[in-house]
Amino acid sequence: MSEGALIPVLDDPALAAEMAANAAARPLADVRGRFSRNVLTTIFARVVNMARGVVLVPFLLFHIGLQAYGIWTTVFILVSYVGVTTLGISNVYIKYVAEFHARREFDKANSLLSTGLAITVPLCIAIFLGFYFGWNWYAPWLRLPAAHAADGKEAVLIVLGIFLSSISLNGFGDILTGCQEIAATQVFLILGILAEFALIIVLVEHGRGIRGLAEAYLARTIINDGLTIWWAWRKLKWLHLSPRMVRRESVRYVVHFGGMVQFQTVLEIVINSFERVAALGLIGVAAAGLMDVAKKWQNAFSSVPMAFFYALLPAASHVDAASAEEDRKGNLRKLYLASSRYSNLCTSAFVGLVAWWASPILHVWLGPQLPLGQKLVPLFVVFSLGMQWHMLTGPGTSMFRGMGRVYEEFTYTFPNIVLLAIALPAARMIEGRWTAIGIGSAVTVATIGSASVLMGRVLYVLELPLKDFLRVVIVPGLAPYLVAGVLAWPVAVAVHAVGRWEGAGVLAAGGILYAAMLGGILYRWMMSGEERQKSTQFYQRGMAVLRGRVVTA
Repeated sequence: MSEGALIPVLDDPALAAEMAANAAARPLADVRGRFSRNVLTTIFARVVNMARGVVLVPFLLFHIGLQAYGIWTTVFILVSYVGVTTLGISNVYIKYVAEFHARREFDKANSLLSTGLAITVPLCIAIFLGFYFGWNWYAPWLRLPAAHAADGKEAVLIVLGIFLSSISLNGFGDILTGCQEIAATQVFLILGILAEFALIIVLVEHGRGIRGLAEAYLARTIINDGLTIWWAWRKLKWLHLSPRMVRRESVRYVVHFGGMVQFQTVLEIVINSFERVAALGLIGVAAAGLMDVAKKWQNAFSSVPMAFFYALLPAASHVDAASAEEDRKGNLRKLYLASSRYSNLCTSAFVGLVAWWASPILHVWLGPQLPLGQKLVPLFVVFSLGMQWHMLTGPGTSMFRGMGRVYEEFTYTFPNIVLLAIALPAARMIEGRWTAIGIGSAVTVATIGSASVLMGRVLYVLELPLKDFLRVVIVPGLAPYLVAGVLAWPVAVAVHAVGRWEGAGVLAAGGILYAAMLGGILYRWMMSGEERQKSTQFYQRGMAVLRGRVVTA
């Protein structure tokens, strides 16, 4: 086509507006297909991990006891604190590789990974050696009972070494994430989880106890990290590492952005594990185990909506880097609203059910032979409400990190710390002593307050009206609570009237009825026309697959 043939098109206001709209939407369209695939694969991986955790808790409580289980959860509190020394670089990889990949600046991506490995490998080795030779200094903090002192030490050192080596090598998975190749990493994660689950059953059954748990974790890490590294080299043809590619510019990315993320991660881990740490220090190791059991379902279910946050960071970085300045904020608003809407629905669909059905779930899950139900029911409800509000902050923190505004996350962490300082002594005063329910309630109050502050800040930065956020995100999330509440009393009565395994059948039937009622309400009153069309197409494709299998069979 000649240059002159373009003049009428450019002079046509309607066509010019259409071309501008297409250009503005292109960055969003580039990530939409991969975003959906990445979210779905991540959700599946999280569901597998969730099922693993839920099934293993009663098995481990029966075979190793609450005290040993509390030690195992305490090991991961320690490991998570140590791991924050290098976790900031993970977000550096994801954010900047997403930007470099969008701009085809592969040399910068290679330099970033080379620099990151040059920093993390010697740092992780130094941390492990420090803990290995300094065991007598920090062991008293763990409060290991004498009966578990030897296997507890071995488990701590094994898990710590595995975790630190994995952090060093996670850069390969992070660059795949930055390139939005998340689906492959989640498949490798699933294979590792399944291998770990099988080994735990075998090793614990054969009396390996806490040591067996650590050995199964080692196998999981080897499978996951090994396959991820292999896929990175196979998929990313431009990938190249060399000590000569360690550059000062990449160090600045790590120090500035990574340092801020790392500091935020320290605060987040302290806040997220605070109830277990407080219970360990103020009550004892069994109370820490009780707290972990009380949050097991909520933490497991929360991993599903976290799939949206995991995929949102590289997507937001891509959109932020590829959008024209006048279109950037509008594209980010659309991405934030969509992610918040669906992640909040996922959270409330699970957490609302757990909050209302706590008693029958515990009756079936742990069985009447474990006298923990009366202590756990109120904790289940309290932690469910706290988890709902905490998960509402996920899209905002991912969006801020994708935009390079990590400092905005202080609007969650600082209010949380202040509210904890007020709520915890108040709970002690009300209860008259330190109790699990008092600590859990104080943590939940602080979570709800600080989450509200962060969400307000996100709306302000993105110039998003509160009424739009309430209509699109919050109101649909109330439907699961209403449906679960309607069914709560008949389900509880039916479950407690029968045995444990019959109760499992009642829960399954109630869950099917709950899903059907909730799906009907969402389809009729909550979904947009486009969402109804997509859900109908998804249902039709699923039924076609099932019919095809039936015919083949």
